[in-house]
Amino acid sequence: MWSKTKIIILAIIVAFIAGNIPTLLDFFSQNTNVTHAISNIYSTLNKYLYHLIIIYSLIVAYIIFLEGQNPDRTLLWLVALIFIPVIGVLIYIIIGPDPSAYKRKREYMKPEIPENTECPEPSDCKSVSFLAKLLYSVSSAKLLKNNKVDILIDGVETFTPLKKALREATKYIHFQYFIINNDSLGQEIRDILIEAANRGVTVRVLYDAIGSWSLNKEYTQMLENAGIECNSFYPVSFARFRRKMNYRNHRKIVVVDGEIAFTGGLNIGDEYLGKGALGYWRDTHIRIVGEAVEELNKIFIHDWCTRTEEKQKDIYDEIKTLEKENNKDYTSLPETPLQVVPSGIFTPWHSIAKGYFSMISRATERVWIATPYFVPGNSLVDTIVNTSLSGVDVRLMMPRSKDHFLVHWASKSNFEKLLIAGVRIFLYEKGFLHSKTMLSDKNVSSVGTCNMDVRSLEINFENQLFIYDREINNSFATQFEKDIKDCTEITLEEWLKRPLWQKILESFGKLYSAQI
Repeated sequence: MWSKTKIIILAIIVAFIAGNIPTLLDFFSQNTNVTHAISNIYSTLNKYLYHLIIIYSLIVAYIIFLEGQNPDRTLLWLVALIFIPVIGVLIYIIIGPDPSAYKRKREYMKPEIPENTECPEPSDCKSVSFLAKLLYSVSSAKLLKNNKVDILIDGVETFTPLKKALREATKYIHFQYFIINNDSLGQEIRDILIEAANRGVTVRVLYDAIGSWSLNKEYTQMLENAGIECNSFYPVSFARFRRKMNYRNHRKIVVVDGEIAFTGGLNIGDEYLGKGALGYWRDTHIRIVGEAVEELNKIFIHDWCTRTEEKQKDIYDEIKTLEKENNKDYTSLPETPLQVVPSGIFTPWHSIAKGYFSMISRATERVWIATPYFVPGNSLVDTIVNTSLSGVDVRLMMPRSKDHFLVHWASKSNFEKLLIAGVRIFLYEKGFLHSKTMLSDKNVSSVGTCNMDVRSLEINFENQLFIYDREINNSFATQFEKDIKDCTEITLEEWLKRPLWQKILESFGKLYSAQI
């Protein structure tokens, strides 16, 4: 639905064109006197020139207001508006910022605050209470003590327990992915979900409209015919030309019976089993039993109701009915304090980015980062640089292979600055590294769906776990050191000798990074 602002701008353009219809008709009816027609058009334009300049100035000022948080994007829009005035406005209407998003953002800024407004300190991690309280302030993420966390490092380790959990579901399945492919794995998962629905399990499937762009109607129709509720998140007409394609749901959440949950970097498709062009797919997923399951379920339900406009209360009531015989007692589970942090374009803060800043800036021993893309913005890059210059062991692991050409080179445009500051950079050679993990010192770990790029940190809907546990941290560190054996480390001396063509691509990627 078009906002009032877009309608007003479009009306101005239509009114201007309508006002010149006589001149245009004259042009087409007297094409032998082109000079006369052009003179009439010029005369009309000149007559309204003062008014047009005022209107256009207001439009430019409005754009500056909308884009004020990002000077790079503001500058690009201004260049477009100055050098191609009319076409620039049309482009802005099609793909520019969505004014209605600000209304939705205000609505989203009213979280339900628990009765206990103080975030408890992790029992074994007093030194990280600052981070726990920060994340609670910016996202209302409760600190959850009793959880069993299993780290899954690739597709085989992830999909085996995932399929088992789906097959054993008895009450309900909430299934959300950025990408669902209609290939061997996608069809196997589809059939498992259909089998669950046939035995009376309530199944809801949510996928991203752009991430799953190639998912055909036949696939979803089979799910719906089995009684499965299936929806795409933010479906858009003419998606490649509409601004809504920017607001993507990059989350991966599976909740089974309210007892088991999965989240992390893997989507549904054969390539995530290492059967794609990039070869072995090194990723990190998490299987959770405990208090965190309910928080992941809340995120799913929020996204589901955003798409369907159903009332969250109705779904919670339904879940309570399904779980009426399930008395949850987590006291027998390990004490693994963690927070489940959501983030997205409509949240009041960039919650996950805030968590990353804190993890990096307050580290005293090490910061180890694994990410497929590294375009986090200048502020976060400077924070990493400062931490490294302070003597902290900072390491960055990324794939040598690329799946997105411009993002790949935009990532590398930051390497020289990092290397000069003493950051150790490792390029993963075994296949494609898609893991989104970070370690801070020996007691804080982060894992989830959020890449270290501007899109994930500021625009996409994401979810990330911040875990305060030395044993979990040590497990991630052990895996990081194992992955280093499949990497090549880049040295500053080597990087400074890279060819000119590579520097050009990096510069081009850096320019593009403002729009990533």
